[in-house]
Amino acid sequence: MSQLAIFDFLNWSVRLALAQLVTFVLLMLNVSSLSLPHAGDLKPFFLLMVVYYWSIYRPTVMPIAYTFVLGILIDLLSDMPVGVSALILIIVQIIVLKSRLFLMGQPFIMVWLGFAIVSFAYALLSWFLLTLINFVIFPKETFVQVLIAGLLTALIFPLVTLVLQAVHRILPTTYDPLHSRG
Repeated sequence: MSQLAIFDFLNWSVRLALAQLVTFVLLMLNVSSLSLPHAGDLKPFFLLMVVYYWSIYRPTVMPIAYTFVLGILIDLLSDMPVGVSALILIIVQIIVLKSRLFLMGQPFIMVWLGFAIVSFAYALLSWFLLTLINFVIFPKETFVQVLIAGLLTALIFPLVTLVLQAVHRILPTTYDPLHSRG
């Protein structure tokens, strides 16, 4: 392998690793809480943003198996029943992948509206599954807190999208060792 091919491979690998680093940082933000006065601890669904964005614009960066692993990891880090986030994220990813061609052709406002719907559905489904798993109906305050987290997630999405778009622009298309230049 020539030095030029090694450099191309390293360049390709570093750029792809950047997407994974951003995903990991957003996962860590997902498990940290935003404490607001009179609102309790809010946890925006940052990982949902990543799954939604990459499922539309670069599904190869976020394969379903990887989404499953990230969902399990987020459950373990946030003391959720293992598998709840993974299940919901995979459901979201499959639905978005099936709608991918439609969403790619839409202006950002429509993608954002779609994400807002997904965000609220994610919040309600996670609340419902936790209610079923724990055999308890959570108080009204918990339900309202989940809805506020869904709203906050939808409102933050454009900012996170700017970061993901910047990473998307520098991602390589593919790595072909035989034709790495030209």
